[in-house]
Amino acid sequence: MYSQIIPLSWCLHIVLCFYLIRPIRIILYRALLTLIPCFILIFIGCHNLPYLHMSSILTISLYWMITIRLIHLIIFSPDETNSFRIYALKFLWFFLPIIPCQSKNSISFYLILASIKILLIHWIFQWLRICEPNDSYGRLAMFYIYICTGTFLNDIQIVLVRLITLNKYSLVEFNNYPFLSKSIREFWGRRYNRLVGILLKEAIFDPIRRLPYSSAIVGALASFIMSGILHVHVAVAGFGTSSPLSPFLFFLLQGIACCIEVMCPFTPPKLLGILLTHGFLLITAPLYVGLFTRAGPEFYEFNKPLLFDATWFPKLPVPNFCPK
Repeated sequence: MYSQIIPLSWCLHIVLCFYLIRPIRIILYRALLTLIPCFILIFIGCHNLPYLHMSSILTISLYWMITIRLIHLIIFSPDETNSFRIYALKFLWFFLPIIPCQSKNSISFYLILASIKILLIHWIFQWLRICEPNDSYGRLAMFYIYICTGTFLNDIQIVLVRLITLNKYSLVEFNNYPFLSKSIREFWGRRYNRLVGILLKEAIFDPIRRLPYSSAIVGALASFIMSGILHVHVAVAGFGTSSPLSPFLFFLLQGIACCIEVMCPFTPPKLLGILLTHGFLLITAPLYVGLFTRAGPEFYEFNKPLLFDATWFPKLPVPNFCPK
């Protein structure tokens, strides 16, 4: 019963925001009437979530994404959409981010890509599970591969949508080859976790950038601060961490790095840019990603990849050493 009340309450709040709160002309009133119920629902909905479960992390993320979208459509841009259908689709987009199909890659490509990713994620998962939890750079790099290969479900969904719509539509690709990022801005803005990246751009970056006396730098910092708050909650409610400072500092540093890149008078060559980008990400990763790499065996027991226990699916041999 309780598990049904929270989602229904979110739906009710979304509807009330559109019909009752959005028409209010005073932004302070809109903000209070929008955010106070959001924070109450986040607190109640995320209270006593089981630690180390990906379902808990996804729940926390979803509630914050809804809140961020409401900040966008109710507080910052109440006149952006006057149609409830379009308004509702902005929230349904979290679950099914359908876009016109513009990919040059074939359906077969995504099937092969998904198969390779499943093979790799099983391999990395086994390797991570047998190695001692720590935040060494070797283990952080392993986990980076793990989360990148974890997008195989997105590839499978793309295949299904393209088959059903006869290649007219596809889905937003969760990642766009993040290892090719030549800058921190490119990594966060166009390549990694594009779902949240698009949301933050639409909901935080663009509205704040357009404010009087504001700028793209202010909008970028605000976006990373919002992302930091979201991930602080993940750290506290999803991992039970006692100090929220490190996760917040991680995203704040990413925002500062992006601002420095904007002001930098030169652009490094492609290869150097890739090395500098991933070097910075690796150095700062323990602040947040360390939550995952320091997690004990329970984390891997709770979050087995799809088909991991399938005996018919091939498995790569696991090395008998652990990266340092």
